[in-house]
Amino acid sequence: MKSNQILDKFVKVSSIFVVGRRWFEKTNGNTYHSAEIYVNGEFVHKIDFTYGYGDQYMYNAWTWLKKNGYINGKYSTDQSSPRIWCEHHGVKFAYTVADVKRKKDL
Repeated sequence: MKSNQILDKFVKVSSIFVVGRRWFEKTNGNTYHSAEIYVNGEFVHKIDFTYGYGDQYMYNAWTWLKKNGYINGKYSTDQSSPRIWCEHHGVKFAYTVADVKRKKDL
């Protein structure tokens, strides 16, 4: 792991920001995405080119945050949405997603 990818686990998470990008491959009719994850304003991880449409980028980002210890405790189950978890833990939560025209823009 690179030092700039993982924040110290003892740092209180005060904000989470996810930047998603989706690309539709017309030839086979598949959608792919990538996602950048920021915690407390610091870039912590990028999910590279992977299959998934709709809000799958958010699911993958949230799963990564859970696996890496940023999200835990009550409301961290798979049934909980990012918004609900953040609301219950006093964490600012924001996200954005863009549909891009080219694969290389992911």
